[in-house]
Amino acid sequence: MPTTREFKLPDLGEGVHEGQVMRLLVSEGEQVAEDQHIMEVETDKAAVEIPSPVTGRVQRIHVEEKQLVHVGDVMFTFESDEASAPGTPAPEPSSTPVQSSRPAPPPRSGTGRRTPASPSVRRLARQMGIEISTVQGSGPGGRVTRRDLEQHGTTTVPTPPPAPVIPATPTAPTTPTAAPAPQAVPATPVVSRAPSPPASALALDIEGRVDTDHYGEIVRAPLTQARKAISQVMSTAWMTIPHVTDCNDADITELETLRRSFQDPGRPERRITTLAFVIRAVCRALSTFPILNASLDETSGEIIFRRYVNIGIGVDTPRGLVAPVIRNADRMGVGELADHLQVIGDNARNATFSIEDTRGGTYTISNAGAMGQTRYSTPIITPGQVACLAVGRARKMPWVVDDEVVPRLILPLSHSMDHRLVDGGREVPFIGHVIDDLENPMRFML
Repeated sequence: MPTTREFKLPDLGEGVHEGQVMRLLVSEGEQVAEDQHIMEVETDKAAVEIPSPVTGRVQRIHVEEKQLVHVGDVMFTFESDEASAPGTPAPEPSSTPVQSSRPAPPPRSGTGRRTPASPSVRRLARQMGIEISTVQGSGPGGRVTRRDLEQHGTTTVPTPPPAPVIPATPTAPTTPTAAPAPQAVPATPVVSRAPSPPASALALDIEGRVDTDHYGEIVRAPLTQARKAISQVMSTAWMTIPHVTDCNDADITELETLRRSFQDPGRPERRITTLAFVIRAVCRALSTFPILNASLDETSGEIIFRRYVNIGIGVDTPRGLVAPVIRNADRMGVGELADHLQVIGDNARNATFSIEDTRGGTYTISNAGAMGQTRYSTPIITPGQVACLAVGRARKMPWVVDDEVVPRLILPLSHSMDHRLVDGGREVPFIGHVIDDLENPMRFML
């Protein structure tokens, strides 16, 4: 006998109590399968897909798109033939963009061990019809990447047979004839038309509510949950942390030569970026100047020195600036750091960061140069940290070497510090340590 079951918004992560409904993926009366994605909720740092807890029919939807919801609010009422014990935990949400097609998720591997992969890679595997547990992962810890799926797909998907060639139908030879005499073409009458209205100087393809102010038409677009959170954090950081920014340059000509010549016979697809070297250089400098990896506890008046190094990487995503964290980065070499950056890059393109991916950072590096021709900037320090490094776009410049002007590849660095804990006596040698490593790449072999 069919039973009804209310589905409440599950726990979305530590410290996350609310979110905004971005999209409803099902409608009332629709049949859904267990684990099928039924809605997308945006929190402060992640777009979270909510799966259905049962197989059955959507009897009622209690929320609307763009509505602010809280953990514990009733989202759906289902009618199901499945008998579920009260208090059965809801399936965990996954942070990945939702597509209009919603195939049933693939079963886990027979070993019971979940294959490590990001939500976007799992979704791509479902779309490609690939059982992800059969794919050999090349990422950190055997993590399956998008490239792994693409290579797996090329080896398993059969090539369709070529289309049959249809012979051309022979035609009888024709006898050339004289060209017909040209005939006069009547003139096209000119029809008077009303003048087209002038095009707007600024075409806005923005979702929002059309309104007007004293000077013309406007569009009112609501702040997303992610942008609200970013705005609040940035405002708090700017008002409470006295920022001082030091701008410098690093000559990475030799480093670039080393990077381009790198080849890993065991991992030919591995791509080493300049940012991986920057992270390694920062980690080495933090071991010498631990105050840059510390935090200030204003309540107790103490400095918290951390014995771990978690590097946040500021990247631009469709949802705004996000800083996923590479944990224990000081224990990694350049190659492993590059692998983590590859995963971060894939997730940034698909906006598939989970909330936990952005927590626990002790120092942040913003890859500003990846966004365009940025050179110097003022990176804003994340609350709970004391410094942030912005890496600009490297370019060839005339540089003086041994009293001669020669072309060199120069990397701009902008370093902000919290002047309550760090002054020039610590910051200047810290950034100098980073630059010395970048300009002497053999140090990375140590």
